[in-house]
Amino acid sequence: MPDMNWDDLRYLIALNRQGSFAAASAELGQDETTVARRVRRLEHALSAQLLFRDAVGKQRLTELAEKLVAHALHMETETRHMAELAGMDQRSLAGTVRVTAVPVVVDRILVPAFREFQQCYPDITLELVPEGRNLSLTCREADLALRLGPPKTGGADTLAQRIGWLEFGLYRSPITTTPDEPPQWVLYDTAHAYLEQAKWMSAQSDQHSVATLRVADLNTAIEAVANGLGQSLLPIAACQHDTRLRQIGALPVPDTPRRPVWLLSHRDQSHLKAIQAVKEWLSNISWGASVQIKDHS
Repeated sequence: MPDMNWDDLRYLIALNRQGSFAAASAELGQDETTVARRVRRLEHALSAQLLFRDAVGKQRLTELAEKLVAHALHMETETRHMAELAGMDQRSLAGTVRVTAVPVVVDRILVPAFREFQQCYPDITLELVPEGRNLSLTCREADLALRLGPPKTGGADTLAQRIGWLEFGLYRSPITTTPDEPPQWVLYDTAHAYLEQAKWMSAQSDQHSVATLRVADLNTAIEAVANGLGQSLLPIAACQHDTRLRQIGALPVPDTPRRPVWLLSHRDQSHLKAIQAVKEWLSNISWGASVQIKDHS
C-alpha cells in the first residue's frame, strides 16, 4: 500500500477513542473536516471501509479498522520508546505522559506535588486529566490511571499496584460557629450513599444532627465545608494544607474508612522510561496524614 500515510492512523485512533468527529477533532486540535478527510484518505489508500454508524448514530470502527488501531497503538508505543532512547543518549528523559484520576486527586494532590516532579524531570510533559469515569488504557485515553479501588476492566493487559491508602479526617471551617447545637453535616446524596465515607457519616449524624447540604463529589464537599456550611469527612492529603479548613480531633479519625489508591498502567508501555519515572513519583506521594494539627473546639 504505497499511498498509505501512516500519520493518518492518528486520526483513526482518536476517532476510536472519542466516538465522533467532533470529539476527535478536539483531542487532535484539528477541525472536524480535517479529521474526516484524513480518515477518508486512509480508506481510499486501503480500498476498504473503516467506519460505520451504529443504531444510535455513533461512529464505530469496522473489524479491519480495529485491527489497524491495535497495530497503530503498538507502533505509537515503540515510537515513544525510540524517542526515549534518543533522549537517553543526551542524558535526559523526555516525552508526554497522560495521567487520569478523579478531580479531587488531580486538583488537590497531584497539582500541588507537581513542582517536585518538574524539577527532577524538566523534559517530561505531564498531562493531568480530571475525570470521574474510568478512561481506557487499552485505547490510550490515558497512559496511567489512579483509582480509589482495584481495577474491574483491562484484563491481563492492565498492570495494577496499590501505592497507598487515602485516609480521611473530620473537617470544619474556622468560620463555623459552634454553639450548643447539633452539628451540621455536609453529606452525600442518595446516588453516592454507597461510598464508605458516606456510610460512616450517615452513622455518625444521628437524628439530632442536621444535614443542610448533600453533595455528589469530594471537591464540592470540600468547598462546602470551607464556606462554613457544615462538617464532613474529607481526604487528609487533599485538605491538610488548605488554611480554610480545620480538623476536628485526631488524624486520621479512629474507625473511619480509608480508600486504597491503585496505580494502573498498560503492559505494553511498562518499558517506557518516562512512564516509569511518573509511576515512581506517584508511588512516593503521601496519601495519608503528614501533619497532626488538632482542633478540639
